Amino acid sequence: MKSSPVRIHSDIQRRIDSYTDLIPVELHAFWAKADTQFVHGRLVSSNVIAYPTYWYSPSARHQLGFWTFNESDQFPEGEAVQETTLLSLLDDVTAELATRIITSLNDNQLHLGFTVNLNIKRTNCSPSARMFYFDAYTTKLTIRKTVVECPLYDAESGKLLLTACATFVFFPLSDAVDKVKGTSEESGSVVYDPPSPLLDEADALALDDSDLHSLSQVMNILPHGLITHKIGSFSPSKRRIVVLADFDKELDGPPNHVHGGLLATVLYNASELLFAKTTGIGRTSCAAAVRDTNYLKGVPSESRNILIDAAVEDISDSSVAVSAKLMYGSKVCTTLRTTFAIPTLTSKL
Repeated sequence: MKSSPVRIHSDIQRRIDSYTDLIPVELHAFWAKADTQFVHGRLVSSNVIAYPTYWYSPSARHQLGFWTFNESDQFPEGEAVQETTLLSLLDDVTAELATRIITSLNDNQLHLGFTVNLNIKRTNCSPSARMFYFDAYTTKLTIRKTVVECPLYDAESGKLLLTACATFVFFPLSDAVDKVKGTSEESGSVVYDPPSPLLDEADALALDDSDLHSLSQVMNILPHGLITHKIGSFSPSKRRIVVLADFDKELDGPPNHVHGGLLATVLYNASELLFAKTTGIGRTSCAAAVRDTNYLKGVPSESRNILIDAAVEDISDSSVAVSAKLMYGSKVCTTLRTTFAIPTLTSKL
């Protein structure tokens, strides 16, 4: 396994040098490292990214570091790092910083945090980037709630790519374990028969095998079918897509629950496909200006018959807004609103 040598941009080096009290910190320092975790198992242990280098500034309460993507069979040379992969890593590192600070404020009593909102704004793109620099910091802090912002840069060019704003709520570990256990038991007891047909519209069209296959390739760095999209329907008149999916193992964020970045990715992929079908713009040309994710309820690991429902909400000459929700049984677990920029006026709207 190899990493391409990258020169860190001078502006980023100056940002790092401006800190006087940086201390190295471990990846996932506040929860056990396990291959069931998405970031540790699927990205780090699988050598998709090199073991991350993180630092923390106690005085500034900033956590910063690098993600370096390796060239391998899983991630061939020439492939761009997908923004959804970066979104998942941003969700992960902002949670780490929030947990570190909340723990220090509560006399080192362990707490478990849950992401309730993740907003990602896109500034630029850098398809050739292989090393990324982040600098996460808090903008709001209480005993139980933390808001973290985190800009992400191409480490070589110094270009700002994405800015994340994440909101977390925290519970003492004993309370949190009960909440997670209760969520798992409640969700696991649901006997869910998916609607038939999935989309009850006169013009509903079944998604073909190529659409389902592309959705099941959740990220280009992951093995195909970790989240299997089994069947789906598209209504041109309602500008809506509904898909049924199964989640495989080793995709955890919180214990025994699917990583929030993956939930947002699944919703984004369906939204992107809907945008492409509605506008006639190819998925490779889709540009998400803003993604706003709300996490309402955890999704247990290895869940089956998850319903993904995406619909066009608003259209203008320059953008299309798509709202999507992810449901387990009758419960909405995650929502995503994506604003896509329209690159040209050659649209079928």
